[in-house]
Amino acid sequence: MSREPVVWWIAGYPFPAGPMVVCILAVIITRLVIGLQAEGRAQWALDFAITALCLLVTVLWVQAHQLDLLKAGITGIGIGSAGAGLIGFAKSAVMGRAKAAIDAFLGTAPKA
Repeated sequence: MSREPVVWWIAGYPFPAGPMVVCILAVIITRLVIGLQAEGRAQWALDFAITALCLLVTVLWVQAHQLDLLKAGITGIGIGSAGAGLIGFAKSAVMGRAKAAIDAFLGTAPKA
């Protein structure tokens, strides 16, 4: 066994494997907890897209700042939690506009 940290390479960039695994698991666990506590019909496609975005941001942040395990875990939890705000914003913005567009269309449709 070696005391040297394991270093992975992705697209030519080195990063320590431990913090990367911790931040990815922190995002996944946080997003699952938030997703499972959501009321109403679960929108898994939207939640999956937000989780993927949170994972990407977290991985890039941890790699860019060379964070240790604790900081990587806290970063993963924080960015994963911020995904709940993104989902709320996306639902309100998209659903509000879609409803307004349908109402406008139905209001201008010729009556038979």
